[in-house]
Amino acid sequence: MYVGGTHQAISFIEKYKKTKQVVDFYTNEHIKKLDPETSSISSKDLEEFDLNYGDQYRSHLLTIYVGDRNKELVEDLSNLYLPFKRLFSLNSAHGSWLHSPDFLIVNLITREILCVGLGRKNRSFDFELHRYLSLRTTNDEKNIQLQEIDGSKSIDCSDEFFALDHYSISKKIINTLEELGEHYYEYDNLPGNSDVMVTRKKDGLYYLDDFEDADGMTKNEVKELENEYKNCSESIDDCLNLLKEFFPTIEDWDLNTGDY
Repeated sequence: MYVGGTHQAISFIEKYKKTKQVVDFYTNEHIKKLDPETSSISSKDLEEFDLNYGDQYRSHLLTIYVGDRNKELVEDLSNLYLPFKRLFSLNSAHGSWLHSPDFLIVNLITREILCVGLGRKNRSFDFELHRYLSLRTTNDEKNIQLQEIDGSKSIDCSDEFFALDHYSISKKIINTLEELGEHYYEYDNLPGNSDVMVTRKKDGLYYLDDFEDADGMTKNEVKELENEYKNCSESIDDCLNLLKEFFPTIEDWDLNTGDY
């Protein structure tokens, strides 16, 4: 349970824990809500962490799901902490809107905030909030452009940020989101739609319905395309199921930027 901090911070956490947009992962309360059939962690694991490392890790990380820029959540975050307000109002170096993080991971011990998300072409990015904002305010315009959020060169958290993360929440989120972005990109670049509706024409080849410029396919190629959609969808589901351990309110296609 989160203690300390301002009344406003405590109220924010309690409000969004109820909606499951804020998760205090290292607690029995949250672990017991996970599906034991799909989750690889249980309350017993926390007990083992207690024995091996002590209990300082408990409740030291909060995960916040921003997703598709939930208006009320973003407003509350902006009112709560000025760096959040700056983050959600940033423009790119070219004056256009850029991709904000989907996930925030707050370390209450080191006071760092890891921001993770998908940007253009569903490429993943991650950075520590304060370091990133410092770079944008202190570096010249040329260097700032090199540090655009989408497709950015990471501004990393300290090693201490990860020290008590015994279940490797942060690294799992970073790695899984990167993999998810790759699968989204692959899926979105497959020919046609996932239902693979085709019509056989006089030349004996099969053509995708509603896609006049699509090349003809053999029966085997149609089957291969169906399998590609199936495999890609399953990979996306696997990534989302893992992320839902930390962000239970994710909808299946919320994270796909569709920005190509």
